Formats: sequence, structure tokens, C-alpha cells
Amino acid sequence: MELDAIKQLADAIREQTLHATQATTTTVSSVSAVAFKAPQFWQTNAKAWFIRLEASFNTHTPPITQDLTKFHHVIQLLNSSTARRVQAVLENPPPVGKYDSLKSALLNAYEATQLQKDQELLNLNGLGDRKPPELLQHMRSLNHDPGTLFRALFLNQLPPDVRRILAQTPDADLDTLAKTADGIMDVEFVASATRSVQNTSPIEVTHEEQANSAR
Repeated sequence: MELDAIKQLADAIREQTLHATQATTTTVSSVSAVAFKAPQFWQTNAKAWFIRLEASFNTHTPPITQDLTKFHHVIQLLNSSTARRVQAVLENPPPVGKYDSLKSALLNAYEATQLQKDQELLNLNGLGDRKPPELLQHMRSLNHDPGTLFRALFLNQLPPDVRRILAQTPDADLDTLAKTADGIMDVEFVASATRSVQNTSPIEVTHEEQANSAR
């Protein structure tokens, strides 16, 4: 009788432990699912968005690896206009590879073709509001295989006086040229501002002072 009672007690303890473990696992999973955060889909840079999203999947606790879970996370990060662009995949995803299928559809919908990137590269018109290193980074995003033509296109976006100075270092790599150009333009800006102050006419200041005195 005592052995039976001990066995029943052991079975009861084992069952309680199992239930407690399952409840804890469920709670941890729920908290992890709620804690996952990622930015809304970037229509202007889909490729970079997926790089960031997949980094979030890998660093999540626990890592998110299930195809269906990743697929659902992406859906939750799409706005209505983006969802319409890939509605066919959302309504009828493949039996396997749902995430990869949706990823491909989004990249095809929002990533410019190489021809479009080449056209943008050829149509660049100066620095704009970018610094030389920023321009170089943008140009590299349009063409990942820069050669002699790429180098010439980059230099042509710089002011003529900067190009003349850079021509003295024909063997420098593009990153060095961009940093050098940035430094030259900073120096020229300071020099221009200094000349502007120095060119202020003392006579004009005197006239202004006289006018103020007359008032």
C-alpha cells in the first residue's frame, strides 16, 4: 500500500512539473512573439529593408526560422498600397517557400532594374546637396562594379577647380579622392567666407554709420 501511494504521489508530481514546464514555454513563446519589432517596409529601398529584417530574425530570442512565421511577419509590416502590389502572393502563397516568394515579389516590385540604375547614374548632375563621399556611396549603390567609366562619371560631378587638384593624384582610389575633394571644398568654403568679410568696404561702413547718426 505504501509503495502504491508513493508511486501515485511521484506520478502526480511528474504531471504537475510537466504542466508547469509547458505553461512556462508557452508564456516565453508568447512574450518573444510580442517582443519582435521591425520597421515598416521601405518602398524606396526594399533590398536594405530585407537585410535589416533578416538581421532581426537572426538576433531574435529565439531566432525566427520558420517559413510561415517569417511570411506572416512581413505581411504585418506592409501598408495597403504595398500589399496591393503583391496581392497575388498574399492570396495564393506556394506550399513551401512562402517567405522567399513574398520577398522576391517585393524586390521585383520596388527595386529598380539595372538599366534604370545605369540611366540614373548617367543623368547625375553635380553634387547637389551631397558631400563627395556621400555622392560616391550613392553612385556605388547604382553600380556595384565601378571601372574607368565610373571613375570618370564621379569626377565629372565635382567642381572644375576640385577636379584640377585631384588630377595630380591619378593613382588614388575613389574613396581617397572623395575624402580629398571633401577637404578641398571645406577649405574653399572657409577661404571664400574670409574673403567676403575682408572685402567689406570701410567707406560703406562709414556711410552707414553716418546715416545712422543722422537719424
